[in-house]
Amino acid sequence: MNWITEKSLYRRLLLGLLPYLAGLVWLLVWQLKADHAPWQLALSGFAALALLAVWLRWLLSPFSRSALAIKHGILALKDADFSISIHNQRYLEMSELVDAYNQLTKVLRAERMTLNQRELLLDKVIQHAPLAMVLTDQQYVVFSNTASRELFRLNSKLEGMRFADLVDNLPAALATASLERQAGLVSYVEDDLAQVYQLHCQPFHLHGKAHHLYLYQNLSREMSRKENEMWKRLIRLISHELNNSLAPIQSLTKSARTILQQPEHLTMLEDILDTIGRRSAHLHQFIERYSNYARLPPPSRREVVITDFYQHLLTLLGIQGELECISQHGWFDPAQIEQVMLNLVKNARESGSDVKELGFELRQHGQQISFSVYDRGPGMTASQLSQALLPFYTTKSSGSGIGLTLCNEIISAHQGKLRLYNRDHGGLCVSFTLPVRAHSVAD
Repeated sequence: MNWITEKSLYRRLLLGLLPYLAGLVWLLVWQLKADHAPWQLALSGFAALALLAVWLRWLLSPFSRSALAIKHGILALKDADFSISIHNQRYLEMSELVDAYNQLTKVLRAERMTLNQRELLLDKVIQHAPLAMVLTDQQYVVFSNTASRELFRLNSKLEGMRFADLVDNLPAALATASLERQAGLVSYVEDDLAQVYQLHCQPFHLHGKAHHLYLYQNLSREMSRKENEMWKRLIRLISHELNNSLAPIQSLTKSARTILQQPEHLTMLEDILDTIGRRSAHLHQFIERYSNYARLPPPSRREVVITDFYQHLLTLLGIQGELECISQHGWFDPAQIEQVMLNLVKNARESGSDVKELGFELRQHGQQISFSVYDRGPGMTASQLSQALLPFYTTKSSGSGIGLTLCNEIISAHQGKLRLYNRDHGGLCVSFTLPVRAHSVAD
């Protein structure tokens, strides 16, 4: 049996029990040989108890040492200290438990080493990333990378500094957007150069406390590259349209001259002139479309009755709508906002969505009125969403790339924001917000 053949507390019990029983027998024999005084009997009883205590202590000492070691080891694990291992005395009753503890600490040490290596790798990636990252709690910076120190124009670490004080080092537009935790593009002019940043602020909880992660991406160089590509695309597009119209006009003009020298074919001249007129009208419409974008007039804002404007849109757009607005009046240019809604609904209809899935909404959020147009089309990829508002960018084979850009210009002139995002379960939503005059909220 294991408790006999191996090192065991049971065998220790048997081996320790023999001398204890021998001593106890000797004590009983000594008491039976003659009468003893009470104090002698009491002394012998005390000796027996003392001997029992010594025997129990000797018997349980391996168990006590192992249990105490495991206790200290578990307390160390609680403090994330995985360096403690326990010497296994190889007593059968405790051996497996001690081995299990030692294996656990070995696995945890290996996991911690792997985790530390991953953290070092991740920290190197973050520190060398061009994206500026700042993590804050309610007031102070708790993490930042190298790009963020360059953004805030400081050579020292940002950790421990008040975030509200740090933003004073940013340009006014970017500082305001940071304090208001806005998300989107922020543009400004610095040293006569246009600067564009993509700002993203994400709230989350870390160790039970509210934190905010600020991400700043400098898009100036990318925007400059996109702008160059845009102008090249525009030049190619205009050249293509001009050639498509001027080449047949040139050919028809040559044919007209030939006909003038042959009076018997004068009847063909009318068709030629009609064709030249149609091509000229097409060219005029093409140029007018782009010139309208270049000379967009400032909005003529006035007080607009929201319910009347909503009913007008409901009739004009021909799709389902929803109104949820406390204010009775808004303050915007109804003609321009109507044009924006027409363009957005046109895009929604061309998305391939079922007409029954198209809709628009007018909702009030505090001092803002939100206009939304949504569909159930294929939506947009991340790349398309990031470029959708660039002039002359289009995903359509026959598109001009003016529609959304014109809408964005109109909304920006109203101090509003145009936003595109993919809907859950498919489709795209385009929304924009317009400010409400302070006195109209109380109407």
